Amino acid sequence: MEQVSGRAGRKATRGLVLIQASKIDHPVLLFVQQHDYLKFYDFEMEMRKQFFYPPFSRLIRITLKHTIKEKAFEAADILANSLQKDFEHLVGPAAPIINRVRNMFLMEILLKLPQDAAHLKIQKKVISNHIDLLKAEKKFRSVVVISDVDPF
Repeated sequence: MEQVSGRAGRKATRGLVLIQASKIDHPVLLFVQQHDYLKFYDFEMEMRKQFFYPPFSRLIRITLKHTIKEKAFEAADILANSLQKDFEHLVGPAAPIINRVRNMFLMEILLKLPQDAAHLKIQKKVISNHIDLLKAEKKFRSVVVISDVDPF
């Protein structure tokens, strides 16, 4: 929004920026209006700390794909329930905004892990074991499971 507003009004003419929003009192909109990068940064870092997002954590996104929607959803539910036993910070499963690609339905699980690299290596192995257990069931062998560390 800041970059777009900087493009409004070139040379001698003054520009006008209109932002459509449903929550007009959101702090980010105030920071944009005031061109206050530092307050925005402080606000964003506090929110990330509060909700355990990077740089205060590492993320692993697990995507499950299948041509049958119900099978992808069921596999994601089973995997998420299994992972909850070992992971405190789990989001999902949920369908992404674009939930069908190349005739495959997608579901995602997001895990938030501590920054410690040694801990991450162990947790990746635990995740792999949970995926192997899911795929051991004949019903879910055809489900494609992709893990992505720090996806964003």
